[in-house]
Amino acid sequence: MGRIPHRPGSPWTGILLAASVLGSCLQPAPAQTPVTTTPPSTVQIRSPTSPVLSTVDLHVSEILPKPTVTPGQIQVLENWTFTLTCNGSPSADTVLWLRDEVSLVPSERLVLSSDNRTLTVMGVTRGDAGAYQCEVGNPVSTNRSEPSTVTLAYGPDSTRIDPPGPINLTFGSLLTLTCVADSVPAPSYRWVLNGTDTKETRSSLTFNLTTWAQQGTYECRAHNPVTGRTAWASVAVRVTGTDSRCRNETPRENGAPVPVYVNQSITAWTGPVAQPENPPDPSPMYQTLEPREPDVYEELN
Repeated sequence: MGRIPHRPGSPWTGILLAASVLGSCLQPAPAQTPVTTTPPSTVQIRSPTSPVLSTVDLHVSEILPKPTVTPGQIQVLENWTFTLTCNGSPSADTVLWLRDEVSLVPSERLVLSSDNRTLTVMGVTRGDAGAYQCEVGNPVSTNRSEPSTVTLAYGPDSTRIDPPGPINLTFGSLLTLTCVADSVPAPSYRWVLNGTDTKETRSSLTFNLTTWAQQGTYECRAHNPVTGRTAWASVAVRVTGTDSRCRNETPRENGAPVPVYVNQSITAWTGPVAQPENPPDPSPMYQTLEPREPDVYEELN
């Protein structure tokens, strides 16, 4: 068995031979005996003191270049199947696969090709996501690829709103609602109040409670565009106190003049003249109201 580091396109150097000589009567060769290589695995040795040409077995190993894994990154869904390929020198004796720096063991779900250069993962679970690498080796060198990133698209399975309900606050209070959903990639959000879309698309809502219209049932809907899944949660918000827009202030509270009216004498008004054979219309009666001084209002109170 012999080992030799070799660079493609350059002469063989540093030859280490462990050879069984085929032939007989081979005389000991002096130092610097000329050696002629005949690729890929034989050498012929001729001794200057003997006419015998002998052939020996020669095993050569190269310094392996860094392999690559294709595809370089991939996103899959749960229960799907994906395949990775290790691309490297064909002279590698071993090919190993790793995920997040840990060697993988073949199983019913992790299947390797006969030469170990292709890895197939079936029935993908969330634990299969990570950085995959292949490592090639031979008797004189090992080399490992750059990571190929596998991400798993999943969720949302459920969602929640923080803080949980029911929420009871007074008018003027500051309220923040946050929608939480476990999803890859991150989901889009919609907020609905009492069945009406609020047009809010952030994961959080922050606002002051200033009107009765802001109380009711808030619903968050989280949608993953890759998996097509949507999950939602709701919370009840109740408001207590007085809506400033609905206060019924008296004129004296808002500083307006205080109107005061008194009854005047009754007057009459005669309608159109009655026609023959038709009874006359009764005359309507009304009273005239005229403003008086504010002291009258004070006395009525």
